[in-house]
Parts: sequence; C-alpha cells; structure tokens
Amino acid sequence: MPMYEFTCKDCEVKFEELVFTTADEVACPRCKSTRVAKHLSTFAVGASGASSGGAQYDGCASGSCCSGGSCGF
Repeated sequence: MPMYEFTCKDCEVKFEELVFTTADEVACPRCKSTRVAKHLSTFAVGASGASSGGAQYDGCASGSCCSGGSCGF
C-alpha cells in the first residue's frame, strides 16, 4: 500500500493518503474536494550505493563494530 502526498487544488492543503489501487478516489480531508494533485514522496526516492557524505555502517569491515557505542548506529 503506497503512501502518496497530495495538494488540494481548491484549498491548497497538503496531506498524505494510503492508496490501495489507482481507481481509488482521493479527497481532501479539509474541504472534501477530489481536485487534488499527487506528488512524489521524497522518502521513497534514493540511490542504491550512493554516499550522502555522512558516516556509513561498513558491516564491521573496519574492525570497530561500534564497541562501546561510539559509532552512532
């Protein structure tokens, strides 16, 4: 069940909705309008293997294995 983000074209409220099928009609929770625009959720976007520049868990390949809880994972 994918979660989608929507913006109401009538009252401009932004909201999230679980959509079971493409035939499901989505309505604004504030004004009940069905004139909504679907947006790509940013949490669902990512690149496999890409580095974000932050610390990454290396599976204990470096030998540290978070001993003493110092690695932050």
